[in-house]
Amino acid sequence: MKNISRYILIAIAVLAFMVALPELYWLAFEKPITSPFVMYSCVDDDFVFIHNGVRSDNKGNELTLDEYEQKLPLLNIRQLLVSGTMPDTIKGIPVDPQEINAHRSYFRFKPATMNAPKPGIYPLFESESGRAQLQMPKDFFRIKNRMEFVDAASNTVDEEKTQMFTAVLQNRGFRFPAKMIEGLPTTRKSCDEGYLVIDDNDLLYHVKMIEGKPYVKKVDLPEGMRFKYINCVDFKDKKYYGYLFSEDNGLYVLTQDDYQLIKWPVEGLDPEKEEIRIYGDLFNYDIVAVGEDHENVTVLDYNYQMVDKYEETWLSREERKEGRIADLLFPARISLSDQYSSFINFYFSRSTGYAWLIFNLILVIGQFIIFRFRKLKNKSQFIDLGIVAVTGIFGFIAVNIFPNK
Repeated sequence: MKNISRYILIAIAVLAFMVALPELYWLAFEKPITSPFVMYSCVDDDFVFIHNGVRSDNKGNELTLDEYEQKLPLLNIRQLLVSGTMPDTIKGIPVDPQEINAHRSYFRFKPATMNAPKPGIYPLFESESGRAQLQMPKDFFRIKNRMEFVDAASNTVDEEKTQMFTAVLQNRGFRFPAKMIEGLPTTRKSCDEGYLVIDDNDLLYHVKMIEGKPYVKKVDLPEGMRFKYINCVDFKDKKYYGYLFSEDNGLYVLTQDDYQLIKWPVEGLDPEKEEIRIYGDLFNYDIVAVGEDHENVTVLDYNYQMVDKYEETWLSREERKEGRIADLLFPARISLSDQYSSFINFYFSRSTGYAWLIFNLILVIGQFIIFRFRKLKNKSQFIDLGIVAVTGIFGFIAVNIFPNK
């Protein structure tokens, strides 16, 4: 009975050490890598950089702050107007601050955004209320076996509204339940364009409310097209409803009003493991994809045609010196969080190589010497040696904190 209790304590200690020791190690020895800030200059038709506080062009020439801002006039228009250095024309087009602001957009996506809790119930705003500002509705909807509206105050179902929207969805060929519902459930937007909804057949629908009536549009998709993530946007130019990431990691936009699904010529995107930033202006779109060991920048013109590309790589955390030492010390790790998820959970990962086997063998020999020094001859000591052989430093510390007497 005593041995069983001891092994339970050892197991708990091993799990605790698998969480705490790697965390403490990286806290002490990790050297974070700062990816460069890369933008495409519409003045030079080339890339400019900020890396570790140093500004430079693509030829390696260091730039002053003023020189850097002048190479990116559309990004720094306010400062250039204040300093009086804003050019009158860019690429032969007269500079109009209102026009520049109308075409400027910014989008940022992190992998944890995709794997995050979903509310399950959403507000549906009136798209043509005639009011200057959007107002939060009194009910919320969910789409399971029907599109159901629930009054927030009384927690009762509005059957009339539910049946009206459900009937229109069914007439458009919608199959319940919805697999994905994406929109902008906030009043802090210029107008309401409803939601993009994926039904149980992986078909895409646009759903919104106009003067209290349902508006449902089925979007034509290529055969077999499936989306893993959709992010709706509210940009001033009103060119498209949002960004759509397909299962094969393609990046698409859905144009407003005519519902054209346009694929951007951006290759190699992995939204599940890369942070993606998209900067739009009067001339170009800069699509920046930053992974653990790389940064890729793709520049498209205003008609989504390829203009230029930039790639940079560096050693990942596991490939650097401190990562190789961690692989030697820790055969596996457990973390309560993950950079690719917003959920708190137990995330298990093992070492990338097998160097830990050598270190585990050294620990087994060390544990055997400890037994001989203590003059212990109990056969159960071999179980301890097995624990150390499998779990390494975690088991070595645990069996000595709870020694076999």
